[in-house]
Amino acid sequence: MEEKFGVAVESDEVGEESVLLYHEELDEELISIDVKPILPNPVSFQTYIYNEESEWIIGIATEVETNSPLFLVCLKDGKRIYEEVLLREKDNEK
Repeated sequence: MEEKFGVAVESDEVGEESVLLYHEELDEELISIDVKPILPNPVSFQTYIYNEESEWIIGIATEVETNSPLFLVCLKDGKRIYEEVLLREKDNEK
């Protein structure tokens, strides 16, 4: 966060949650319609929340069985400000 957005975060001030979601449960504020097709169904979604001057939510979609990161999204005060495809599901196949 500090390198990308200039926000220094203390790890003890971060809340986290991990949930298993099916495509129909994915919030379009977090996962854009272009990204949804590349994610497995279901997908594990880990969220990290930090509140200081702004509310920051970082979401990481991971493959359920391997926990391989697939997609990262960052919201600031409820608005998506950054997203990145980390690994497409087909890239994870051997």
